[in-house]
Amino acid sequence: MKQNVNPRIYVVEDNLIYQQLIEKELESISDFIRFFTNGEACLKMVTADLPDVLVLDYNLEGEMTGLDTLKASRSVNPDVYAVVFSTQPCLDTHNNLVAFGQFDFIEKTDDSFYRLREIISSRY
Repeated sequence: MKQNVNPRIYVVEDNLIYQQLIEKELESISDFIRFFTNGEACLKMVTADLPDVLVLDYNLEGEMTGLDTLKASRSVNPDVYAVVFSTQPCLDTHNNLVAFGQFDFIEKTDDSFYRLREIISSRY
């Protein structure tokens, strides 16, 4: 169900090349895309300015993983839509869904940026 024609998107990705690829793919969906290289920086903004969408790399530099960031973000905004990116082909999806709530998972592959756009645009 489409909710917002210009969703506020926060991307937590420590690889600057991936940030550029994500931005290129999502700029047709939103003109409000903010990038963070770690979960801690994202959380500082989440409390002041609630996003509609969180795109999270699973493995991040810093103290928090992408799922840690999702869990902390959901304590502020339980309805935030999340997409977790990872080079790991198989996270224990069932346990993660129980522990962190519903989220979409995309393995980083050649078409993952396109898939990210398609997933988000289908909701917004």
